[in-house]
Amino acid sequence: MKASVIRKLAKEHTGDALEAAAEAIAEREEDILGVEGADLGEKLTHVMLAMRVARRVEGGEDLKDAFRDEMAGVREILENE
Repeated sequence: MKASVIRKLAKEHTGDALEAAAEAIAEREEDILGVEGADLGEKLTHVMLAMRVARRVEGGEDLKDAFRDEMAGVREILENE
């Protein structure tokens, strides 16, 4: 997982576009946005996290704050495993 890829996707695409990209990866194994990643699993992770950030930004939150909060949640999950 690369934070820079997630941030870039959230900045450049809408939540709806990212949702469509996630669906394309998950259902058809098709990368419609040309997402950076080692494999489809990593690409899907990038798109899903970017979608969460983008949705928060669309709701009025600052990109930097939304990104930091989502990444903190990921770190918390990984530390608990």
